[in-house]
Amino acid sequence: CPDHHVKNVNSAALDSSRIVDAPASAELPARIEKVLGKGTSSNAAHYELVLSFFKQTLEIEPDIHAHISAHEKSFTRLSTGLVQAVQNIQMEPTRLRIDGTAGSGKSAAGRLFFDQALSVNRRPLFVCYNRSLAERVKHTVNRGGHVNTWNGLCAKFLEDCGHKIDYEEMKSDPDFWTHIEERVLEEVVPDKWIFDFLVVDEGQDFEPVWFDLIQKFLENEAGIMWLQDQDQKIRRGVEGDVELVNFVGYRCRTNYRTPESIARFIMRYSPYKFECANDLPGLGVGVHRYKDQDEQSKIVASVVRELVRDGFTLSDIVVLSCRGIQSSFFSERKRVGEFSLRRFAGEYDMFGNQVMTKGKVLFDTIYRFKGQQAPAVIVVDMDPDPDDGEQSWKILHAAMTRATVRLDLVTKGDNAITGEFSAW
Repeated sequence: CPDHHVKNVNSAALDSSRIVDAPASAELPARIEKVLGKGTSSNAAHYELVLSFFKQTLEIEPDIHAHISAHEKSFTRLSTGLVQAVQNIQMEPTRLRIDGTAGSGKSAAGRLFFDQALSVNRRPLFVCYNRSLAERVKHTVNRGGHVNTWNGLCAKFLEDCGHKIDYEEMKSDPDFWTHIEERVLEEVVPDKWIFDFLVVDEGQDFEPVWFDLIQKFLENEAGIMWLQDQDQKIRRGVEGDVELVNFVGYRCRTNYRTPESIARFIMRYSPYKFECANDLPGLGVGVHRYKDQDEQSKIVASVVRELVRDGFTLSDIVVLSCRGIQSSFFSERKRVGEFSLRRFAGEYDMFGNQVMTKGKVLFDTIYRFKGQQAPAVIVVDMDPDPDDGEQSWKILHAAMTRATVRLDLVTKGDNAITGEFSAW
């Protein structure tokens, strides 16, 4: 105790010869030698033992779920910034377009406006781009109104009007949903399907004809909140953007989701820039290269194994493909190593619900997973289209910004886009 004078040894219940306080601080080496004997330079083990004792250090490793819990609390707290900002915009009726970067809290703002509409006895409609996001939103907003994808909304409406929809036809008819939309156009919309507030999430991937049709379900003065991010416009075959006339635009480039270590990696290599407002460090990025396609399964299994050793549960991990569900290298694989994969089976039950295979680790595509997040994300199928580098970057950017704690990339050695990652 070199900065203190020990007055009462008995209360400490220690041998007085083992206490070195301020008056005796110069005697420390002599006391050590008296207790341990004269040391020798040849006994390195004893040297390190004594030295580590007096350093009073601890060996610790991060608790993964402390990271996950901290991120959830931080994201919830910080992302309210966007919510508070748009709440202060006054207009009647609401015509608001939010162009927000990944992790800016767009969906949270949409859910809040949906619930606020319910609180004043309005009938809100929340339309998402993909089914997984719609299911998540449905379980996080208050009861009332309607939450669905665009396709799901059309199907539900037609069924309520007495139409029978054979989902088996999707397997053989590439224009299945186009025909569904044509049937919607022919119907007269009854009052129970008219809404007075609309939230559209992931609007950058909506087709212009969808917005034209969706207005059949809205009152003339219905409020509309449109959420989008042009940096994540990954759906191919959509010509032009939805034209939003007389909308007030709000742009937010602040990312509250991506931790600092992952954000630094993304901004170093990606052409899309944002402000990282997440002060948590995260557990960084791993880049894993392969030469032959068949190596991917072994690499992914090894990464999952390492993540589990670090403390992640299998439910924390998502293997995310940059391709469609049927064109991925992993589309026909039921497992990687000892880990079974859970994925969309490509089929629907009699109620139109997606059928998922049994498995422990979720395998999905960025097209289906966009708008969601996971503590540990493993991105696969990153080979770019050499004729469409910009689109490839948008897909990869969307995939990388799903990770909240750890990001791993499995990439081909001669990948034209990720070749620069070798410097990381």
